[in-house]
Amino acid sequence: MKPKAILYDFDGMLTHGPRFSDTYAQEFGVDLAVMAPFFDGPMKECLYGRADLKEELAKVLGAWKWPGTVDELLEYWFSIGEADKEVFTSIAKLKSQGVVTCLATNQEKYRIAYVTKKYGLDTAFDEIFCCANLGAFKHSAEGLEKIYSVLKEKHGIENKNEIMYWDDRPGNVENLITEGFNGQLYKDYAGFRETLAATGFEL
Repeated sequence: MKPKAILYDFDGMLTHGPRFSDTYAQEFGVDLAVMAPFFDGPMKECLYGRADLKEELAKVLGAWKWPGTVDELLEYWFSIGEADKEVFTSIAKLKSQGVVTCLATNQEKYRIAYVTKKYGLDTAFDEIFCCANLGAFKHSAEGLEKIYSVLKEKHGIENKNEIMYWDDRPGNVENLITEGFNGQLYKDYAGFRETLAATGFEL
């Protein structure tokens, strides 16, 4: 079945780079164990849109030995990673062949705004699904149902299996398949291109 919509992952597909916490810990000499409670607690609330990242980071600047402001820390954080040019180029190629292209990502509101502006995501994609706006993780049953509802109502896609949804995490892909989507594990661009070629798309 030829997909009517293709959903891209952001980290690990559209962009590649080291984890912020690993880079930060090494550069500033902060033990990862000191940073872990933030990512296990407040950060999750920020991802859901229930807490403000700037307010939460202000509480840990001292423990993290950050020498600047919260805004400067966000700039440092969000600038980590580089775009995959081949993957980005494929978005326009697929759109020209009539497929609905979407981004699905677990980001909080400040980072999604930053990367949207930096990479022009709002013009590259037909839809951007972000957990901060969904109020649920993109791969959860609740998040997937919300994504499906938008694609059905706005783009007329009735069959979930016509939604090819890429993710670089095996566990997330398992959730996608369980919920009826055409879940695909992203490993590299060559595999992505080969899979799409098998369904009739040219990249």
